[in-house]
Amino acid sequence: MLLDLLKQYQEIIASFEIQAYDQEGANFRLKAQVLFKDSSILHIKQIVLGESTFKYAYHWQDESGGLICRWDNAPHWSDIATYPHHKHVMQNNIETVTHSLGGDLTTLFAEIAALFKA
Repeated sequence: MLLDLLKQYQEIIASFEIQAYDQEGANFRLKAQVLFKDSSILHIKQIVLGESTFKYAYHWQDESGGLICRWDNAPHWSDIATYPHHKHVMQNNIETVTHSLGGDLTTLFAEIAALFKA
């Protein structure tokens, strides 16, 4: 699925690297990095343990390492409507934590592509 998304959004992607992928049955671990044409980088981490556990963190940073947005489902920010799913958005040097639609990479890439077009 990730490779399909990378192909679909190739107009904004400069390169990518699958840093780790381990699978045993329904369990898997993925670590990848996507370099966009504006030199920003998306770090992807996913862990799936059967049907019961899905952990993710997607960290998008600018070319100098500053946060643009991070999506994750760490179990904090319980006041967010989509708990535990949330995202950290950096705007004007202020980090805001807000709702997120979850760890779906299709939605994430669509959101990033929309920001490239804006």
